[in-house]
Amino acid sequence: MVISKRLTFKRVALCSGVTFALLLIAGGYWICTPPSPYVPLSTLDSASVSMIAVGDQGSGKLQQWRVGQAMEKVASNEGRLNMVVFLGDNFYGNSLTSTHDLSWQTKFERVYWGHWLSHVPFYAVLGNHDYPVSQKYEIEYGQQHKGSGRWQMPASSYVKDFGDVNGRPLVRMVFLDTSAPRETFQQQIDLIDQAFQAEGEPPVWRIVASHHPIRNQGQHGEDPDLVARLLPALERNNVDMLLSGHDHNQQLLLRTGEPAWVISGAGGQTLYALNMPALDSTFTTSRAGFAKLDLDAHRLRLAYYDDRGDLEAGYHWARECPWMAKGCLLRDEPQRTGVQLAQ
Repeated sequence: MVISKRLTFKRVALCSGVTFALLLIAGGYWICTPPSPYVPLSTLDSASVSMIAVGDQGSGKLQQWRVGQAMEKVASNEGRLNMVVFLGDNFYGNSLTSTHDLSWQTKFERVYWGHWLSHVPFYAVLGNHDYPVSQKYEIEYGQQHKGSGRWQMPASSYVKDFGDVNGRPLVRMVFLDTSAPRETFQQQIDLIDQAFQAEGEPPVWRIVASHHPIRNQGQHGEDPDLVARLLPALERNNVDMLLSGHDHNQQLLLRTGEPAWVISGAGGQTLYALNMPALDSTFTTSRAGFAKLDLDAHRLRLAYYDDRGDLEAGYHWARECPWMAKGCLLRDEPQRTGVQLAQ
C-alpha cells in the first residue's frame, strides 16, 4: 500500500514536472519567435479617429500586461481603435542592445495583442529612460519596420495627420522629444510652428504628444524651462491638447486659455502619489490605466480607464465651443457616459 502511494506520488510529480517544462518551452518559443507582420484594419471610417494614449509602460512587469489586456478589452467593447500613442519611457531597465533585443518581445510585441491591438500602429515618443542608448534602436526599429511593423518612430520627433474631413485633416499630431538635450530644443519649437502654420487646409483638432508634461500635480512637478519655452509655442498655435506621461499616474488639468493637459503615465511602472488637488485639477488618480480619445469633425471625447478596463471618468468637447479646453472640455453627465460619437 505504501509502495503504491509512493509510485503514484512519483508519477504525479513526474507529470507535473514534464507539464511545467513543456509550458516553459512553449512560452519561450512564443516569446522568442518573431511576430507576424501586422495587417491594418481596413473597415475603419476615416471621418473619425480613435486612439489610446499611455506612457511609462515599458517595465515588462505584470502591471504592463494588465494594462495591455484592459486596452484590448476597451477597444473590443467600443468596437473602434485606430492607433495607440506611447508617451515615452518605452523600455525600463537595461538599455536595448539592438533591434533584435528580447525586450522588444517582452515589453512591446507580445504585451499588446488581440483583435484590435494586433492590427493598429503604435506611435511612440522618447522618454528620459529611453536615453542615452535605447533611443537609437527605437528609431531604427521604426525606420526598418522591424518585428510586427506596428512600431512607428520615423525620427526622434515628427508630424503626422490622421483622418480626413472633406480633404481637411481631422487630427494633426506633433510628436516631440522632450528628453533630447535642451540646447537642441529650439528644433522642437520650430517643428510645432511649421506643423500648425503650414499652408493648406488647417486640421480640425491639434494635438501634441511628449513625454514630459507642462502642467503637473504629481511627484515631478513642473519644469520651469518647459513652461517658459514650450507653452508659448502651444498657445500661439492654438493647440487643443498636450498628451504626456513622466508622472506615473493619470491627470487632467485645465487652465484658462491653455491646452488641455492630459497626463497618462500609468501604463506599467510603479505608480506615483499625487499632490493635493489644485484648482486646475479636473481629474487625478494614482491608479494604473490609460486614456482614450475619440474624435470626429464635431466632437472630441476623452475617457480615462483603469487596468481592468473600467471607465473612471469621461469628458466631451464640442468643436464649435468658442473657448479653449477650460470651458469646453466638460465632464460627462452620468447618462452620457459611454455615449458614441456622432456618425
